[in-house]
Amino acid sequence: TTLKPCARRPDNTADNTAEAAQRQRRAILRLPLLILLGLVTAPVAADMPATLQVVAIAPEYPGRLPGDKRWLVYLDGPLDPGATSRLVSLILTEHITHAVVYLRSPGGSLVTAMQLGRVLRERAFDTRVGTRTTDATRATAGTCHSACPFLLAGGVRRSLEHGSAVGLHRAENRVPVGDEDAFQHVVGTHVVEYLAEMGVRTEIASLMQAIPHERIRDLTVDEALQLNLVNERP
Repeated sequence: TTLKPCARRPDNTADNTAEAAQRQRRAILRLPLLILLGLVTAPVAADMPATLQVVAIAPEYPGRLPGDKRWLVYLDGPLDPGATSRLVSLILTEHITHAVVYLRSPGGSLVTAMQLGRVLRERAFDTRVGTRTTDATRATAGTCHSACPFLLAGGVRRSLEHGSAVGLHRAENRVPVGDEDAFQHVVGTHVVEYLAEMGVRTEIASLMQAIPHERIRDLTVDEALQLNLVNERP
């Protein structure tokens, strides 16, 4: 969903959509083939949508600050396997080159989280934990649990709306695996690789492994800053 004024602004960009699409496909294909990681999410709030919802607020939308050329992109809901293609389609259709991406998610697919994180980093977008209010130009505190922190890691500037929560737990596959230790080793290997790529402290992988899947361990703001998961203080 895109929110704009009624009159669409002229599109003077010379963006080559086919070339941009190819760049995004390359970013997605870099993800290791961990198709088994359809992870179970944390408990979902009653008002949470069934799949990741994408709402984009254009720079010229009423109420936006004059001169702010960034789009506000709100990602709300579980990280389902189709989320990456929906977001990439929006980015290419609207020629979005600067954005702050707000996150509210109970988690979902770790593969999807890392795909999305790479898409955002390639575009040099910022990430912020928060959710849209009735005023589409303003956000309030949000929750980013389970796989969601790996999407947060994809932002260049990473921050939280005041009162937001960021939490981790041990990965669990939707379908039982024969060798749980081997599964966790595969998860840990690719998580460490991804975090290093994003410039985030790889100790997050150890924290994640130490927390039973049935629980969520919320990080303090100081912990998130020390781990470089967040690089701007609220």
